[in-house]
Amino acid sequence: MPSTPVLSALLLLFSATLVPEALAGERCASARSNNASTLLIETASQQYAEGQLDQAAATLERALHIQPNNPATLHYLGVLRLQQGQYEQAETLALRSNLRVGANHALRNRNLQLIEAAHSARRSGMLPTAAQ
Repeated sequence: MPSTPVLSALLLLFSATLVPEALAGERCASARSNNASTLLIETASQQYAEGQLDQAAATLERALHIQPNNPATLHYLGVLRLQQGQYEQAETLALRSNLRVGANHALRNRNLQLIEAAHSARRSGMLPTAAQ
C-alpha cells in the first residue's frame, strides 16, 4: 500500500478529474462516453483509496478504451504504474498525456513531475516516497 503522502497526493490528483480542463479528452466523444469515462475514473479513485492498485489500473484502462486520448486518464494511469514499479510505462503514459494536454499547464507540469519521479525511481531502484 502506498505511503500516506503518496496516497494523499494521488487522491488529490484523482479529484482533479472533476475540473473541466482535466477532462479535455477526445472532442468527438459523445456526452455519454464522457459520463462513462468520468464514472470509471471516480471508481478507480475509490479503488486506489482502498489500496486496490491493480483494480484501479484496470478500471483506468477501461476508461481509456472509451476515451483513448484523455490526458487526465493517461496521467492517472501513469501515476498508478509508477506506484506499481512500472517506471517505463509511467513515463510513456505521461508523455502521451503531454501530447494531448493542450493549454492545461497544471496537468503538463504534473506529467513532467511524473516523468522525473519515474527517472529517479528507476535510478534508485526504489518506489517513490513523494507525490508527483
